Amino acid sequence: MRERTIAHINIIGFKSAVAAAKDKSLRGRPYVIAGASGGRSLALDCSPEAIRQGVTPGMALAVAERKVKDLTVLSPDIPAYEVINKELEKLAVRYAPVWENDHAGNLYLDITGTTTIFGSPVDHSTRILRDILEQIDIRPAAAVATNKLVSKVATRTIRPEGLIQVNAGTEAEFFAHQDIRILPGMGAKLLQTAAVTGIREIGEIAVLSDAEAVSLFGKKGQILRNMALGIDGSCVESIEKRQIIQQADFEDDVIDEITIRGAIEALAEHGGFFMRREKQGATIIKLVVVYADGMKVEGQEKPRRSGYCHSYILDREISAAAERVFNKIAVRRILIRSIGLSLEGFVRLGYEPDLFEPETETASRKLQEAVDKIQDRYGMGKITKGLVLEASAIHGKRPLLTTAVQGYGY
Repeated sequence: MRERTIAHINIIGFKSAVAAAKDKSLRGRPYVIAGASGGRSLALDCSPEAIRQGVTPGMALAVAERKVKDLTVLSPDIPAYEVINKELEKLAVRYAPVWENDHAGNLYLDITGTTTIFGSPVDHSTRILRDILEQIDIRPAAAVATNKLVSKVATRTIRPEGLIQVNAGTEAEFFAHQDIRILPGMGAKLLQTAAVTGIREIGEIAVLSDAEAVSLFGKKGQILRNMALGIDGSCVESIEKRQIIQQADFEDDVIDEITIRGAIEALAEHGGFFMRREKQGATIIKLVVVYADGMKVEGQEKPRRSGYCHSYILDREISAAAERVFNKIAVRRILIRSIGLSLEGFVRLGYEPDLFEPETETASRKLQEAVDKIQDRYGMGKITKGLVLEASAIHGKRPLLTTAVQGYGY
């Protein structure tokens, strides 16, 4: 079997890099991208010069301004981020048959088997870096490895810019003396556990036995240990073309509002759970309604802007959008036989556990994460909205989802 070759392009400090590409007068100056959170403004991203002077992402803007007297403060520029992402995707199409963009400065390209066209993986990646510099005026870090995990960690070792290759069979050796903080998945709690046990390097996790890994890091300990060995079976996926399709077929045709709204809510809960489990958000909500006489109507809704910052993620966002579509398309006063919900146009969520966002959004996301954990552990339907239960009662206590196409379609 041919060895996979994955190139990871990592634009460190994506927001600040885009700002400097747009306004070259910012280069060499300390500046931050700031946003409000819970009544105070926080530094969402920082220029290299600001970081050198002690400013870090997440720092209160007032503190940052005390540290750097001539600090320039910029607002997030969503349209500019989208323009850069489109340019990156144009380059990806040119250089790789399969690519993946998380819209937050990380681009993965599966360049397996392209040596006859673009030369060696290093030469191939050099071309990509050159084009990004010439066309976008940004200098990213790039790494070539046999999988996404190793290439991602490798770019973190050389940031903010440069090119590195990790040869097949040397992954564990390369990881051995790297700081555990650059290993994906090492959140605050796991880092605290590692600190207590004196673990500082990735190689110290790699040598743990199954029992030791589970004892220290819980049920995900073995996965973490395998990651420390450089093992990753995930594929580069063009997730924008995938779908999650859910369908509710009513045993008896219905028309009452509560049953219909309850079905939409149940579809949103199921589809949203599968989507978030893959760390994705949808940019298209499609709804299909089939009437008792066989006539079918369908419609869709998209957020006003694209990207993970403007996608449908939470159940309440999905169900609200689906209800809006339903109200637009279901204008016939005829019994309904089935309702189908499709989530499409996926983007990587892009947020990290320490994302700085308004408190209300943080609370909503944490509540959703808690619900998802319960569903994952005890099964779908163990926790649901009261509207779904009320609709089920009206529907004779039978499940609203008599059939559900759960999973991905193409």
